[in-house]
Amino acid sequence: MVRHIVLWKYKEELTGEERNTLGEEAKNRLEALKEIIPGILSLKVITKTLPTGTGNCDLMLDSAFISREALDFYQNHEEHLKAAAFVRSIVGSRICVDYEE
Repeated sequence: MVRHIVLWKYKEELTGEERNTLGEEAKNRLEALKEIIPGILSLKVITKTLPTGTGNCDLMLDSAFISREALDFYQNHEEHLKAAAFVRSIVGSRICVDYEE
């Protein structure tokens, strides 16, 4: 199994209301991919992070794939590319880690 974790920080210019609305849209677009792309074991997007003051991200994608090949297929799939383009339009930074369990 391969885990794919992505953390994003919203663009600074987004208002609180925009962050909520656009974050939910990103969540919906990404989580819909579970039903479209084969090889995804789980995929969850977190939009409500705790306001602890120590957080370095606003959005998180936590996903698992059956194999490296499945992750590669997902990353190059047309529907993922569309969702990723939307996310890129609302975020200023991205951090990602992939690992095998």
